[in-house]
Amino acid sequence: MKRFILRYILISFTMAAASIFVWAVFVYFWFYSTVQKSVTQVVGRMQNEIIVSDSIMSKSSKARLNLFFNDLEQNKEVVAYSLVNKDKSINYAEVLKKREYIVEWLNVIYPIKAGDKITGWVKVWPSPEIVAHSLFSEKNVLILLISFLCSILLIFCFTAVYVVLKFLIPLSKYGKVIKDISNGKELDVKNEHKSGFWKNMYESAQKVNSKINDVNMTIQMLFSASKALTSQIDMNHVFDIIMNIIQKKIPNSMCAVILPADDGSLRVVAKRGYSRGFLKSIKTEEGNPVADAFMTSKMTLIKNMGMLNEKFVKDFVCEGVVTQVNIPLIGEDNSSLGVLNVSGTTNDIFDVDVSDTIYTVAKYLSIALRNAKIYDKIQALNKKLETEVNITSNELIQTNARLIRKVRDIKALSDISAFASAKFDLGEITSFVIQKIMELTGMETSAILIEDPFTKQFSFLNGSFSLKPEQISSIKFSQENSEIIKDIKRNKKVEIFSSTVAIKERVPEFADIVSMSSAVFAPIEDGGEVIGIIVSINKFGYEVSDNDVNIIQHIAVLFGGILEKVKLYSELEKKVNKLTFLQRIASAIATTPDLGKVLEKIIDVTKDAFNADLCAVLLYDEKTDTLITQPGAFFTGSREKVMLKIPKDDKKSLSAKIFRDGIPYLSVDATADPAIKSYSAQEWKIRSIIVVPLINDGKVIGILRVGKHEPNVYSEDDKNLIIMIAHQAAILIANANLYNKLAVCEV
Repeated sequence: MKRFILRYILISFTMAAASIFVWAVFVYFWFYSTVQKSVTQVVGRMQNEIIVSDSIMSKSSKARLNLFFNDLEQNKEVVAYSLVNKDKSINYAEVLKKREYIVEWLNVIYPIKAGDKITGWVKVWPSPEIVAHSLFSEKNVLILLISFLCSILLIFCFTAVYVVLKFLIPLSKYGKVIKDISNGKELDVKNEHKSGFWKNMYESAQKVNSKINDVNMTIQMLFSASKALTSQIDMNHVFDIIMNIIQKKIPNSMCAVILPADDGSLRVVAKRGYSRGFLKSIKTEEGNPVADAFMTSKMTLIKNMGMLNEKFVKDFVCEGVVTQVNIPLIGEDNSSLGVLNVSGTTNDIFDVDVSDTIYTVAKYLSIALRNAKIYDKIQALNKKLETEVNITSNELIQTNARLIRKVRDIKALSDISAFASAKFDLGEITSFVIQKIMELTGMETSAILIEDPFTKQFSFLNGSFSLKPEQISSIKFSQENSEIIKDIKRNKKVEIFSSTVAIKERVPEFADIVSMSSAVFAPIEDGGEVIGIIVSINKFGYEVSDNDVNIIQHIAVLFGGILEKVKLYSELEKKVNKLTFLQRIASAIATTPDLGKVLEKIIDVTKDAFNADLCAVLLYDEKTDTLITQPGAFFTGSREKVMLKIPKDDKKSLSAKIFRDGIPYLSVDATADPAIKSYSAQEWKIRSIIVVPLINDGKVIGILRVGKHEPNVYSEDDKNLIIMIAHQAAILIANANLYNKLAVCEV
């Protein structure tokens, strides 16, 4: 800066000196012409020139000159004169001085001509008085003053224009750039100077702006890591964020977090950029750059991996590493907690800014590891405290055991009822599992697909990809329309995709649902068969770590057990529902055994149990030898359509056949069942149908039939439930008939 200011001062001074020199030259010539004019007026006969006949040394010329010199001697305005030859080297006459002191440079020269040739010169020294009188007249003083002021003004103008163009305008632009940078604006600093001070200043501003942007980005990512650390001690998530910072700061770099293992070796717990087969552990032996950093607690920087022993750097060289830095992660007691390894494929990546960033994230990672250890200690203390609390609680439980038993006895019936009506919500479990996957792996979102055992199609469970049910309910995948489903069903292995190119080639059907940059597809197995798939994705450029894959695999195994439990619970729920429906029918025993009410109860319970479109009881009338549909029959169409009387020997009637044979019958689609010849089923458009006999004391007294408009609705379990209902119904109907007979006898 001092050199810059000195330069502008010297340039301004030079411009001022040049202007003063020009003004001085002008003043000199003006001064000389003024003096010459004044002297010429005094020396009247020499206003033009002195002419001699042939040469200065001829008698006629000497006489003429002597007359001229005599006039000069008598002239008070002249203080000295001399005569010289034409090259001014030889004096023909010495200088004659009227005064002791004269000003040598204050003289006027007149030529002496002989024809057209100059043969000599006459020097005349005027008196200072005449010079001063002519020079300092009012007119001449005014001219001197004006010329001096013009020179000063000219100097100021040139200096001002130069300073404005070369200093003030660049300084103003530079000030605006600095102001924008200080206000946090991201800008592209344009340098209009090819060299010099301002070029250096603008280059410095560019570096400052770039460094501020890098620092802001690093601070934002560290803030994200701090939030993850304060919300939950999840070191895998912290490792991912740290490595993301490094790879954004150093493109195409490779990094790893290396921590000590129980066996004394160094274990790679997280890595980014290295291949999946990269080494898992490192021996703590001298000469290995990673081990040296850990053992000495000092940073090791290798500028050329080829200079080290191949034994220690072979694995890194195979990964294409050229240069490497290993920063120890220091604990509170200045001991090494681990090593942050950063490698590059070129040897010019570790400049000052990059080194500062790596050193900063290494210190942050050290703090995170220390906090994790403290957290583990707190957890251990909490477990110990929890154990002590449990011991105390057990003592209280034993003291209150008798009271609890009594309360339990009273509450038992209520608990059984609540258990029977409870449902195992698979959607709620799915949402919880998806949330856990995101928390444990750092994946941005997940989905779970389950295979339908009948259609063999995979569909999404609620909560998948955080989408609404209506957005994914219609999406179905199978081995026919999805290659990834086909591969997983065949190989039963995890599929990993780490690039958008691979995703678009292999799983375009999933990329159409949600954007993906990396993804994991893990099979869910049951009994050696794939019954579902967990899909975990990152929408942006995060790679999937080995730890993430392992966690997702474990969750897939766990979820297979959950599905088995849900299946068992569903079966148990069905059994409880069966008992509930049977209990509702049995409750009719407690009331007056009125046949109409009993039949109404049977039909009402059966209709609700099977969500039926058709439910009817037909009883055998011995007098007419027919099966008569009893009042209370239910049909979603017109009830009168099903109020039939069917001869017992009707060969086309399925109901008559079941009455005669006493064997229950299930048809999943009556329209395609050759055993059903009746036109009634076709007319009623009933496709799923179950018909069972009503048997009391080994005698068939009627039939119970249930139907649904849709096909494939009822199963063998449903048929068994209707058989149980039919047994209950037969007893109730027989009791009601017996009651009616007793009532008639009493009358």
